[in-house]
Amino acid sequence: MNNSKKPSMKMKNPAYLAFGCSLVLLVSGVVHSHNGATGIVKQRMDAMGDMGDRSSDVADMFKGKTAFDKQLIAAAADSFIEHGMEMPGLFPDNKMSRTGSQTEALPAIWSRWKEFTELADDLVTRSESLQALVKTTDEPRTLKRAFFRTTKSCSGCHKQFRKPKD
Repeated sequence: MNNSKKPSMKMKNPAYLAFGCSLVLLVSGVVHSHNGATGIVKQRMDAMGDMGDRSSDVADMFKGKTAFDKQLIAAAADSFIEHGMEMPGLFPDNKMSRTGSQTEALPAIWSRWKEFTELADDLVTRSESLQALVKTTDEPRTLKRAFFRTTKSCSGCHKQFRKPKD
Protein backbone atom coordinates (compact mmCIF):
# COMPACT_ATOMS: atom_id res chain seq x y z
CA MET A 1 0.00 0.00 0.00
CA ASN A 2 1.33 3.43 -0.89
CA ASN A 3 1.70 5.43 2.34
CA SER A 4 0.98 8.72 0.61
CA LYS A 5 -2.58 7.59 -0.13
CA LYS A 6 -3.68 5.95 3.09
CA PRO A 7 -7.43 5.47 3.16
CA SER A 8 -9.35 7.20 5.90
CA MET A 9 -10.15 4.79 8.70
CA LYS A 10 -12.64 7.10 10.41
CA MET A 11 -15.74 5.26 11.38
CA LYS A 12 -18.56 6.91 9.50
CA ASN A 13 -21.21 4.36 10.39
CA PRO A 14 -22.74 4.99 13.84
CA ALA A 15 -23.20 1.25 14.35
CA TYR A 16 -19.44 0.71 14.03
CA LEU A 17 -18.79 3.59 16.41
CA ALA A 18 -21.22 2.19 18.97
CA PHE A 19 -19.67 -1.25 18.63
CA GLY A 20 -16.19 0.22 19.06
CA CYS A 21 -17.25 1.98 22.25
CA SER A 22 -18.87 -1.15 23.65
CA LEU A 23 -15.76 -3.13 22.76
CA VAL A 24 -13.59 -0.77 24.81
CA LEU A 25 -15.97 -1.13 27.77
CA LEU A 26 -15.93 -4.90 27.33
CA VAL A 27 -12.13 -5.04 27.32
CA SER A 28 -11.84 -2.80 30.36
CA GLY A 29 -14.40 -4.95 32.17
CA VAL A 30 -12.53 -8.14 31.31
CA VAL A 31 -9.23 -6.72 32.55
CA HIS A 32 -10.82 -5.44 35.76
CA SER A 33 -12.65 -8.68 36.47
CA HIS A 34 -9.47 -10.78 36.54
CA ASN A 35 -8.74 -9.63 40.09
CA GLY A 36 -8.99 -12.67 42.31
CA ALA A 37 -9.93 -15.17 39.62
CA THR A 38 -8.30 -18.59 39.89
CA GLY A 39 -8.29 -21.94 38.12
CA ILE A 40 -10.47 -22.51 35.08
CA VAL A 41 -12.21 -19.16 35.61
CA LYS A 42 -8.87 -17.35 35.32
CA GLN A 43 -7.93 -19.43 32.27
CA ARG A 44 -11.06 -18.42 30.40
CA MET A 45 -10.78 -14.80 31.55
CA ASP A 46 -7.22 -14.76 30.22
CA ALA A 47 -8.45 -16.13 26.88
CA MET A 48 -11.24 -13.55 26.74
CA GLY A 49 -8.76 -10.84 27.70
CA ASP A 50 -6.45 -11.81 24.85
CA MET A 51 -9.30 -11.69 22.36
CA GLY A 52 -10.52 -8.40 23.81
CA ASP A 53 -7.06 -6.82 23.62
CA ARG A 54 -6.65 -7.87 20.01
CA SER A 55 -10.15 -6.66 19.15
CA SER A 56 -9.42 -3.31 20.75
CA ASP A 57 -6.17 -2.94 18.79
CA VAL A 58 -7.90 -3.70 15.49
CA ALA A 59 -10.88 -1.47 16.32
CA ASP A 60 -8.48 1.39 17.12
CA MET A 61 -6.84 0.85 13.75
CA PHE A 62 -10.19 1.01 11.97
CA LYS A 63 -11.08 4.16 13.93
CA GLY A 64 -7.91 5.80 12.58
CA LYS A 65 -6.11 5.87 15.93
CA THR A 66 -3.27 3.73 14.57
CA ALA A 67 -1.90 2.96 11.11
CA PHE A 68 -3.51 0.27 9.00
CA ASP A 69 -1.74 -3.04 9.60
CA LYS A 70 -3.05 -6.30 8.16
CA GLN A 71 -0.84 -8.24 10.56
CA LEU A 72 -2.92 -6.97 13.49
CA ILE A 73 -6.04 -8.37 11.81
CA ALA A 74 -4.29 -11.66 11.06
CA ALA A 75 -3.09 -11.97 14.66
CA ALA A 76 -6.61 -11.23 15.94
CA ALA A 77 -8.09 -13.87 13.64
CA ASP A 78 -5.50 -16.41 14.82
CA SER A 79 -6.32 -15.62 18.46
CA PHE A 80 -10.08 -15.88 17.83
CA ILE A 81 -9.63 -19.27 16.15
CA GLU A 82 -7.41 -20.63 18.92
CA HIS A 83 -9.59 -19.44 21.77
CA GLY A 84 -12.84 -20.22 19.97
CA MET A 85 -11.73 -23.82 19.54
CA GLU A 86 -10.78 -24.13 23.21
CA MET A 87 -13.85 -22.26 24.50
CA PRO A 88 -16.11 -25.27 25.27
CA GLY A 89 -13.28 -26.86 27.25
CA LEU A 90 -12.95 -23.72 29.35
CA PHE A 91 -16.49 -24.17 30.64
CA PRO A 92 -16.59 -27.65 32.20
CA ASP A 93 -19.80 -28.45 34.06
CA ASN A 94 -18.43 -28.43 37.59
CA LYS A 95 -18.73 -26.30 40.71
CA MET A 96 -15.52 -24.31 40.17
CA SER A 97 -16.51 -23.44 36.61
CA ARG A 98 -20.07 -22.51 37.54
CA THR A 99 -19.44 -20.59 40.76
CA GLY A 100 -15.68 -20.10 41.00
CA SER A 101 -14.04 -16.88 42.02
CA GLN A 102 -15.07 -13.90 39.96
CA THR A 103 -16.90 -15.92 37.30
CA GLU A 104 -19.15 -13.95 34.99
CA ALA A 105 -20.57 -17.07 33.37
CA LEU A 106 -24.33 -17.47 33.56
CA PRO A 107 -25.93 -20.87 34.30
CA ALA A 108 -27.50 -20.64 30.83
CA ILE A 109 -24.17 -21.84 29.41
CA TRP A 110 -24.76 -25.31 30.79
CA SER A 111 -28.54 -25.40 30.37
CA ARG A 112 -28.22 -24.26 26.75
CA TRP A 113 -24.91 -25.98 25.99
CA LYS A 114 -25.67 -26.64 22.32
CA GLU A 115 -26.35 -22.93 21.68
CA PHE A 116 -23.20 -21.97 23.54
CA THR A 117 -21.00 -24.34 21.57
CA GLU A 118 -22.64 -23.27 18.30
CA LEU A 119 -21.64 -19.68 19.06
CA ALA A 120 -18.07 -20.81 19.75
CA ASP A 121 -18.09 -22.69 16.44
CA ASP A 122 -19.49 -19.60 14.71
CA LEU A 123 -16.62 -17.54 16.11
CA VAL A 124 -14.13 -20.04 14.70
CA THR A 125 -15.84 -20.16 11.28
CA ARG A 126 -16.05 -16.37 10.97
CA SER A 127 -12.46 -16.03 12.17
CA GLU A 128 -11.25 -18.54 9.58
CA SER A 129 -13.04 -16.50 6.90
CA LEU A 130 -11.39 -13.33 8.21
CA GLN A 131 -8.01 -15.08 8.24
CA ALA A 132 -8.46 -16.17 4.60
CA LEU A 133 -9.58 -12.69 3.57
CA VAL A 134 -6.49 -11.11 5.14
CA LYS A 135 -4.42 -13.29 2.80
CA THR A 136 -6.33 -12.27 -0.32
CA THR A 137 -7.09 -8.55 -0.05
CA ASP A 138 -5.51 -5.27 0.97
CA GLU A 139 -8.84 -3.44 0.91
CA PRO A 140 -9.36 -1.89 4.37
CA ARG A 141 -13.15 -1.49 4.03
CA THR A 142 -13.59 -5.16 3.13
CA LEU A 143 -11.42 -6.22 6.06
CA LYS A 144 -13.24 -3.87 8.42
CA ARG A 145 -16.63 -5.36 7.51
CA ALA A 146 -15.29 -8.89 7.94
CA PHE A 147 -13.68 -8.03 11.27
CA PHE A 148 -16.87 -6.53 12.70
CA ARG A 149 -18.92 -9.49 11.42
CA THR A 150 -16.49 -11.75 13.26
CA THR A 151 -16.69 -9.84 16.53
CA LYS A 152 -20.50 -10.03 16.48
CA SER A 153 -19.99 -13.64 17.57
CA CYS A 154 -18.38 -12.35 20.76
CA SER A 155 -21.09 -9.86 21.59
CA GLY A 156 -23.83 -12.38 20.73
CA CYS A 157 -22.40 -14.86 23.20
CA HIS A 158 -21.83 -12.27 25.91
CA LYS A 159 -25.44 -11.05 25.69
CA GLN A 160 -26.75 -14.53 26.36
CA PHE A 161 -24.18 -16.17 28.57
CA ARG A 162 -22.34 -13.51 30.58
CA LYS A 163 -23.47 -11.58 33.64
CA PRO A 164 -24.22 -7.96 32.76
CA LYS A 165 -21.76 -5.35 33.99
CA ASP A 166 -22.90 -3.14 36.86
